[in-house]
Amino acid sequence: MVEVLKSTFEEHLPLIESSIKSADFIAVDTEFTGLEKSAKERTNLFDTTEERYQKMKCSMSEFTILQIGLSAFRRQSSNSYLATTFNFYLYPPSFGPVDVRFLVQASSFQFLCKYDFDFNKYVYDGIPYLNKPQIFAVKKYLHARAMNNGRQRVNEVDEDVLQAFCSRVAEWLVQTENDQSAVLEVADEEIPELEYVKSFILRAELRERFKNIWISVLEGQQRIVRISKLSKMQMKNAMENEQDKEKLLDNLKGFTRVFKMLKGGVPIIGHNMFLDLLLMYDKFHEPLPDTFEEFKKEMQNVFPYVYDTKHICNNTRKLYRDSSLINNSSLGMLYQSLSSPEGQQFVIDTPSVVHATDNYKGKSLPHEAGYDAYMCGFVFLRLSHILTFLDVKSTEVRPCRFSRYLTEMKPYRNKINIIRGNVHYVRLDGPDPPSDRTDLLFVQSKDPSYELHPLQLIRWFSRYGTVDVQVTNSQRALVATTHYKCSKDILKAFRSHQNISVTKYNKWKHSPVIRKCMWAGAILSGGACLLALLSSRKKD
Repeated sequence: MVEVLKSTFEEHLPLIESSIKSADFIAVDTEFTGLEKSAKERTNLFDTTEERYQKMKCSMSEFTILQIGLSAFRRQSSNSYLATTFNFYLYPPSFGPVDVRFLVQASSFQFLCKYDFDFNKYVYDGIPYLNKPQIFAVKKYLHARAMNNGRQRVNEVDEDVLQAFCSRVAEWLVQTENDQSAVLEVADEEIPELEYVKSFILRAELRERFKNIWISVLEGQQRIVRISKLSKMQMKNAMENEQDKEKLLDNLKGFTRVFKMLKGGVPIIGHNMFLDLLLMYDKFHEPLPDTFEEFKKEMQNVFPYVYDTKHICNNTRKLYRDSSLINNSSLGMLYQSLSSPEGQQFVIDTPSVVHATDNYKGKSLPHEAGYDAYMCGFVFLRLSHILTFLDVKSTEVRPCRFSRYLTEMKPYRNKINIIRGNVHYVRLDGPDPPSDRTDLLFVQSKDPSYELHPLQLIRWFSRYGTVDVQVTNSQRALVATTHYKCSKDILKAFRSHQNISVTKYNKWKHSPVIRKCMWAGAILSGGACLLALLSSRKKD
């Protein structure tokens, strides 16, 4: 595993690029600041795909990514893959018009604390990133030279520190003879506060004040500002600061540059990755579109080939029912099962995976984004091998190219798992499947004085399976279940309950809207008949 921070990003970028370009597939995982903006955005079994998207869009646009892991898998021999894993800490930039505000959910941070997440690295050395509208805003800001206006740059610089440093440069210039080349080097440790003045602003201010100097900033474990006094001839031949602007913009783009490398069509693998896709789209590409159909269409342009190992596992469980290979579809349990001796021998000649570095050998680091990405890629490779050769005689199993695995995995391509919705998955490259959830249950009080409470209903019904409850009024409620057996058991258990009746939901009988319409229709029909009768009597 290669840990990538803001201070080491440029150093690791060539390895990141070469690993992505040579990869057969890339697994991704994210850690983020929260899940639900409010109770209103809480997901449930009643959600349609559009409703689910709108809830998640509202939440994910307010939260942000703390850490993202990439694990690039490349076939290096007939039956071995090399996994090069990167673990990126990310932190949104603050520059000019871009000053991101984001929410933090306490439970999410508590969860990360449980797994020793390093919040200091996140805040102090997190890599910046921008989406397209933010990049446009920064370019416009740089072009207008707005950063030279003290009122505009109040958030970017401590003016007192900048003034003190400029005074030091002025004193040095006075002591240096005209037309003499000389160099002044100042390290951050000499003026500690200077570390927080952005390099581009520092250079722009010095060039504005002093016309015969050249400034370079050496970034490393300790930043060094090098100022050279140039002769007139040297200044004439010196480069303009347009390169500084491009360098600054690249620095602010940060991880967005890596995201752009992923858009080349290489298969992207994730586990239960709906939130990962929404977050990556929103933070590194564009703000999330208004509708789910628009999102799917654009996501196909960004990532044409996506595979969700959660969906693959859930839809192939019946193939392993005679073994104990897969009893749990969580990523950690899948990895543990498929890396066990039984998992390796379930289908012979399963390909081995070799780490490019020693960081993960013999270690388990759950919920570190890099390690989770690696586990996800490992699981995808093992599942691909099993599904490719499950019905092939052992004597005929042979190591194969990755392209054969992709052919076998085509039925699972671009299908993303959905938790607690009215469908089990969504399809990015076509229409979503029809809902296969069981019929709703209708609950009604037997006694008008007995009021229904959602928490009480959940306590009663959840012992039979996963349920969600919608109370329509104090006397009526709807219950959604995940499968037929759960509904059947609830109906049987509450057949003779003293306070409530539970039946299958029938919209003609139980929907208040339809019942009102039917009553209204009956009244209108009756009124029309009465008017016709009175009219005929008058004629008589």
